[in-house]
Amino acid sequence: MRLFIGAGRAANIGPGDLVGAIINEAQLTGDAIGAIEIADRFSLVEVRAEHAEAIVHALRGTTLRGRKVVVRRDRES
Repeated sequence: MRLFIGAGRAANIGPGDLVGAIINEAQLTGDAIGAIEIADRFSLVEVRAEHAEAIVHALRGTTLRGRKVVVRRDRES
């Protein structure tokens, strides 16, 4: 399942930022995370479906590179 994260290259977001946030905030291991696509204004992260809701819930209210971001299931997944 893909998650939409409302921050990308324009906010200096890198794969390590996304992986670190998911691992630290959702208390998961790296094997729960798949492909990461970073665009200018958003990022898409593939995660195991059974962890998707926990990740969305854990990342709400957190910041990435000092910015509060929108995190939700990608509409196309």
